[in-house]
Parts: sequence; structure tokens; C-alpha cells
Amino acid sequence: MKRAARPRTVLFLLSDTGAGHRSAANAIHNAMQLIEQQIAASQRSSGDLTASRRAGGHDPNWRALLVDVFAECGRFPLSKSPFIYGPAITYSPRLYSQIFRMTNSVSRFNAAWRLSQPFIRQGLIHLLERSRPDVIVSVHPLLNHITLQVLRDVGLRIPFITVVTDLFSIHCSWIAPGVTACVVPTEAARRFAIAGGVPARRVHLLGMPIDPKFSTTPTNTPAERKAELGFDPALPVVLLVGGGDGAGGLGRAVAALSHERLNAQLAIVTGRNKQLFAELQRNKGQFRMPTHIFGFVNNMPDLMRAADVIVTKAGPGTLSEAMACELPIILTGAVPGQEEGNVDFVLENEMGVLATTPQRIVTALHSLLDPDNPQLARMRENVRRLSKPRASFDIARLILSHVPAEGVPSLWEQAHRPTRGRLTRALLSRRRWPLAQAERLIRGRGSGSRSGRRVRLPIPGWRQRRSPLRRMPGIPNLAGARALLLRGTSFGKAQIWQPGRARKLMEDLFLIDKIDQSEE
Repeated sequence: MKRAARPRTVLFLLSDTGAGHRSAANAIHNAMQLIEQQIAASQRSSGDLTASRRAGGHDPNWRALLVDVFAECGRFPLSKSPFIYGPAITYSPRLYSQIFRMTNSVSRFNAAWRLSQPFIRQGLIHLLERSRPDVIVSVHPLLNHITLQVLRDVGLRIPFITVVTDLFSIHCSWIAPGVTACVVPTEAARRFAIAGGVPARRVHLLGMPIDPKFSTTPTNTPAERKAELGFDPALPVVLLVGGGDGAGGLGRAVAALSHERLNAQLAIVTGRNKQLFAELQRNKGQFRMPTHIFGFVNNMPDLMRAADVIVTKAGPGTLSEAMACELPIILTGAVPGQEEGNVDFVLENEMGVLATTPQRIVTALHSLLDPDNPQLARMRENVRRLSKPRASFDIARLILSHVPAEGVPSLWEQAHRPTRGRLTRALLSRRRWPLAQAERLIRGRGSGSRSGRRVRLPIPGWRQRRSPLRRMPGIPNLAGARALLLRGTSFGKAQIWQPGRARKLMEDLFLIDKIDQSEE
């Protein structure tokens, strides 16, 4: 019986440091599924029998894997970074800003990511071996350089696409010159990528990926949209959000507005901030205007289309969603460093105003909701001009264009079968060892050693077993540590964990490698 062909795999690399990275990956994935459904429907209507057999709704040619790399592949302390980010921006924003600026140079960032390699490198190699991706998409800046380095070390030429999810303040970690394609949301980001060494033909100005639901144009009137959500159709809606974590001074803004008598109604989304949600529910009767309180919601497109103005921090995802819904913006602040440029982006294009204190928020709302003030209409027009609501579909098409077609052997099927002979030949061609020594080294039966010694080599297709290593090799002195960092660290390249002649051979391996690099 013929075995079914392996579906092509699109591997999304992300980290839950904030909700924006996963939201971007989910948006692209959903757009890819919608595109496949449209293609299948078109083929069915044209009488394609193959498409008719796919009418069950499953993906015909590919699957997607979304992986939180730090949590699933990293070692402590990298594995705890998703749990540190939220408290860091909430309770120590100044410290976070200093770290952001300190690492925002090529030399300093290179030193930082080389230092972090031992804590994530081997996990990334195992991830590639398990998932065998045909296309890799990174939506997190700290995963670009290390992944490219691993791909180079193991000799894999997999299409690697980065999707920049910052609008204006682009950290240098986003820019990796070796990528297949670099997707950017703004013209400023495009210029930054080209200046950072990415060829212009590989930089694609497609916009910020947001949920495909934001791309649809509503057919009902604003009053009807308000009524469907239980709002008063006759009153303007002020939407207050603080991102997925309900941060950004949302509580202070709500406290200030609770004492005002605006000719409007409030819609407050607290996200995952359960404490704030419970507090607002208890004090809801004290508000002097109609108020609607929500926790974490899945109908944000409906809420934004029903609103007349949004009050939010300068998160790139929320700003792009508000722009897709043609919403004027009142900015309450920004995460220091990475979001400060977003404030300039909004103000320079006259899409909103900045109100960093509760009283300024109240003043801005009084001004914008004045029927005789034309500023709200001008902001709405500027937002409409710069928005890219279908960015997720454009990015999805770019990714799908790199997925191998049906019937075409994948990279893994062509050149990376798990055979001992192929592994031996790869070692010999690179290191020029005598055949007997190489085979004894791989099998662990070298002279002076007992049978069964293990070698961990990150060669695709080689079966990995649990290593007996319980600690990383020690570094004898500072000079040795510096040499290790300059090499990009050798942890995970080829390691033998027991002394003997095999270790001497591996030391010779590193020496030969150093000589080869100096000759080049």
C-alpha cells in the first residue's frame, strides 16, 4: 500500500512575550487557510476532480506549526522569558527601556545572542529534526539570527521569512541579512531593513499582520453595529483597551472618565487583567455615563467598528487594527524603547493625539467628540489612507509561494535521509579524517574506549538519543570564554562527553575548523 505524502510544514517561530507575536502568527495562519479554501472552491466550481476530493475542508498541501521557542526549546533562564516580559514592562519599564537601547547596536546584539546560544541551540536543532519544516517564518526579533546560524551549521537551505511586527522603532535584532524575505509594515521599516544589509529585492512592504476579520467591509450602518452589541445607537462609543494584558494605564484612564459626564458611552476591554475586570464590575454603578465592561474578547473587530474613537497604548497590533477600522486614536503611552516610535508615527501622520495623563485624556475626548470640531473627521481620513487591512493575506501569499508544490520532493526527502554512510561521508568531506577513525568515532568504538560511547552531531536525519551529559563543559579562564564567544560557541556542534582518544579527535576537529576559517 502506497504511503500518503507528507504534508508540507510551515513552522512559525514566536514567543509569548506579550500577545502581539502570537496574534500576528495566528493572523497569517488564518489568512493562509482562507486562501486555500478560496482556491479549493474555485477548482471545484471549474470541475477539478482533485479539488472535489478535498471538499472535506482539510489543508491540501501544507500544515502549520506555531511554536513558542523560548518556552519549548530554551533552557533556563531563556525558558522563563515569556513569564518575565509582562511584569518587566509593567513594574520596571525604565529598566526594560535601558536594556532595549543598550542592545540596539549590531556589535552589542551580536555579543548578546552569541552568549545565549548554549541555552537554545540544541533545542532548536531538535525542533527542526522533529518538525522537518519546508518554510520557516519568524515573528519574533530574538529568533532570527540564532535560527539562521543553526541552519548554516547543519547545512539546511530552508526558506526563512521574517515578519517585522514593529511599526517604527525597529530593533536591530529584526534585521538578519541572510533571510529569504523580510516583511515590513511601514516605509520607515523598509528603509531600516535595507540599511541593515537586507537586499532591497528581499524586503516586502506589505503591512502589519492582523486578524483577517478586519479586512471585511461592514454592510450595516454604525447605528446597527452598536445595537447588535447592546450599545445605545444614538451615543458615540469610546473604546478603551490596554492590550492583551490590560496594561498601559487603563485603570487610571477609566478612573478619570468615571467622574465625567461626556455625551458618550464607554466600552472597556480589560483583556487578561482579571483583577481590573472584577474591580470595574464592582464599581460599575458609580460611572456617570453608560459603561460596558468586557474581559478578554474574540470580537474585537465588531467592537472597533462600533466605536467612534479608541483610547489605547501604542501597541503596533492594536494600532494596526484600529487603522483597519478607520478609528481615530488617543494614545495613553507606550512601552519604553520598542513602542515610542509608534507614537511619532501616529502624531506625524495626524491619525490621533497623545494624552499621557488621565486629565489629558478627558480633555482630548471633550474636544474630539464636539460636533463642531472637524478634527475627528480629518483623523479618520488619514487613518483610512495609511491602513493596510489585507496585509495578512499578502503575507500569506508570499509564504505559500515558497511552499514546495505537490509532487515535488521536499528538501528533507532529497538530501537528508538518516543513513550512517551519508553521515560518515559528510564528516569525511568536511574534516578529511581517515575512514577507520571516523567510523570508530561515530560508533563510539575508538581505540582505548568502551563500546557504546555517544556522540551528538546536529546532522539532519541522525537519530538523537538522550545524552548522558549533566553539565556543560567548564571554561578554564576568561581567555577561553572570550575565544568561545568569538567562535559563536561550539556547544551542540559536535560533543563527546567522556575522555579518551575520541576527545582528542574532536579537539583536532575544532583545530582543523579554525585553520580552515583562517585560510578562507
